Amino acid sequence: RKKFTLGMTVFMCLLGLPMITRGGIYVFQLMDFYAASGLSLLWCVFFQTIAICWVFGAKKFYLCIEEMIGYRVSMYWYVCWVFLAPAFMVFIFVFYFVRYSPITMGAYHYPAWGEVLGFAISLSSMLWVPGYAIYYLLSTKGSWSEVLRQGVTPVIKPRMEAVMAEEKARLTYQDVRDVELNIEEDLCDESFVSYDSKKCLGEAL
Repeated sequence: RKKFTLGMTVFMCLLGLPMITRGGIYVFQLMDFYAASGLSLLWCVFFQTIAICWVFGAKKFYLCIEEMIGYRVSMYWYVCWVFLAPAFMVFIFVFYFVRYSPITMGAYHYPAWGEVLGFAISLSSMLWVPGYAIYYLLSTKGSWSEVLRQGVTPVIKPRMEAVMAEEKARLTYQDVRDVELNIEEDLCDESFVSYDSKKCLGEAL
């Protein structure tokens, strides 16, 4: 892990060096136009929204937020997550290509190879989404429908410490649901640690 971190730090430093040269602003504009504020970011955010609201489930996400903050947020946000946000992102994505114009920097027009390099920068992050989907479909055993159903089924399992902390809070504070599930609560004596987790939960409650 340390070697990987060091390697990535050196790599990122080398990528940033051209931007501090006399022509660095042109490199920066190219990176900013096609990577930081371009369609690649919108592409990744779109699939994140679909994964959370349509695969994990917007209702589950809605309840998770209620669990974290202690009260229900407006249904306006639910409608935004499920319908408005994906629709606006698709509209912006299509509008980007319909109204696309080559990148410029003042009066300077980038050459064709500069645009190709820009799209390559965008695709370097965009291709991972369909690429992994294709890899998952080809590497997972079963029929296409079984693999697809398995791929879009959440497999999140809560830790026993989190479940016990939540149950203890609900019993202690009937009207309070804001529970920090990442902190282990001292619900079981050390003598109960070797017991089955279900028995430990029963002892704690």
